[in-house]
Amino acid sequence: MEKNVLFFLSFCLLVLLSCKEKEDRQLLDSIEQAWQLCETSLKDAQARAETLRDSVRLSSEYAKQKYDLLSIRLSDKLDIVPSSPDSAKQTLSYFEGRKNATDKERAYYYLGSAYRDLKDYPRAVSLFLKAADVAEQSEEADTLIWQNALSQLRNLYMLQLNYEEELDVALRSVALAKQSGKYLECYIMDVASAYKHLNDTTQCLSYLDETYNIIKEKQSPSKYGRILASLLATYSDFHHHEKVDSLLLMVCSLPADQRPKNYELCLAKCYEDKHLTDSAIAHYIIYNNMAKEPSGRYEAQAGLQRCFMQKGDFRQAALWGQRLYETNDTIIAQRAFEQTQRARDEYRYHRDKEAEKAIVRRSERLVLLSVIAGLILLSIMMGLVAFYFFRKKKFVEAISDKERLLEQKAKLNKELTRIALMNIATDKAGNVIAHFHNIASGRAQLTEGSWEGLIAAIETLYPGFLESIQEREDKPVHEHLLHTICLLKIGMKPAQIAKVMDAKIQTVWNRVKRAEEICGDLITKR
Repeated sequence: MEKNVLFFLSFCLLVLLSCKEKEDRQLLDSIEQAWQLCETSLKDAQARAETLRDSVRLSSEYAKQKYDLLSIRLSDKLDIVPSSPDSAKQTLSYFEGRKNATDKERAYYYLGSAYRDLKDYPRAVSLFLKAADVAEQSEEADTLIWQNALSQLRNLYMLQLNYEEELDVALRSVALAKQSGKYLECYIMDVASAYKHLNDTTQCLSYLDETYNIIKEKQSPSKYGRILASLLATYSDFHHHEKVDSLLLMVCSLPADQRPKNYELCLAKCYEDKHLTDSAIAHYIIYNNMAKEPSGRYEAQAGLQRCFMQKGDFRQAALWGQRLYETNDTIIAQRAFEQTQRARDEYRYHRDKEAEKAIVRRSERLVLLSVIAGLILLSIMMGLVAFYFFRKKKFVEAISDKERLLEQKAKLNKELTRIALMNIATDKAGNVIAHFHNIASGRAQLTEGSWEGLIAAIETLYPGFLESIQEREDKPVHEHLLHTICLLKIGMKPAQIAKVMDAKIQTVWNRVKRAEEICGDLITKR
């Protein structure tokens, strides 16, 4: 009789477990369906996710984490910037310990997206690379997430002016898109942009033409508003008027709600290239007024300055030049603040966590030590007090060191950002160096912006050179010493440097000696 009861109870338990597993499988399938709906209908995906909310609360931990990852994906698709990466960190922490490569790939990607939105680009790059690596090593990768990870890497490399890596990732994206058959024209356009950044006009035009032909064959321009705008702007830069006219008709035919954000800017550049200056000015002004970010206003104001110069209206050109200068300062200050703030917030976060752990450990020790009597308890308490003040002193010293380091990095980032944003894109590095040699031989003179141009040329020809010098110094390099280092780097002798800097030869010799002490073999290294 007892055996029959046990058998019956075991059978009931197996039935219940089977039903629970079936319910979880159905819920997981529904979550995956909502995930895929994000690509075709975001509104339907939101509705599906909302209907699953109550079921998830009673489901397994795995289903809850899958649903949390879906929620993060929906927020990312809706362009909702997270206040912190904590939620994405929790999902990654869970999925990292599991075998499912697709879950890990997705979790890496969306934690990278959170850091990207928070403008912590180094961490974002690292996580996007991990997402791509997991996908590459798995036979069951989420191909769209893989493609998106490569696309995000390309964009971040572009922001960091790392154009060689940008091109490499863009070419990998095209190869992957040809396998999947999805969004090929977008990734081909990315390759064209990378070649443009590397000043390879032939390859750039080749990929531009390939993108242009794909879109013309599909005959559905409404799907490609952003790409059409990029094509229009790039062909305008290269003065390919026939294609510009064709693209202009396509872009202008788009309904207002399907036009890209930079629609007015593209039209303005197109009209400027056609020397229709008044029309270009009108569209530049519209874009300047509607641009929310300083970087957008910067492009519009630079265009307005050029157009008014072409018209000979130097008063208006000067006015927009002043606004351009102010916008440039705003961009520099904003980026410097963001970089410094991110570093400080991260440091404070870890500091607070360590402080909390220290408090917990100290409380546990006190509980254990409470059973010890007399002198032993007193000696231990004295030891704890001494340890506390020792740790506090070290902690304060660590904070001071970190803040000094953050300040130095912020100054260097601000200087490099200022140089990168200056409007000297059309000046070739070789021309800048030749200009300084002409100054040394008496055939030219220093002008406003000459030193900035030389520093930009050095950064172009010898990437990382100035940053390596700064890393060797505990404090920022003095301006005269920095200029001396740059002149030595382009092959000038002390007598030529004295001529350029209008300084006494002995003063120059002292600076050259100091420069060689700092740089070592960096000056002669190519």
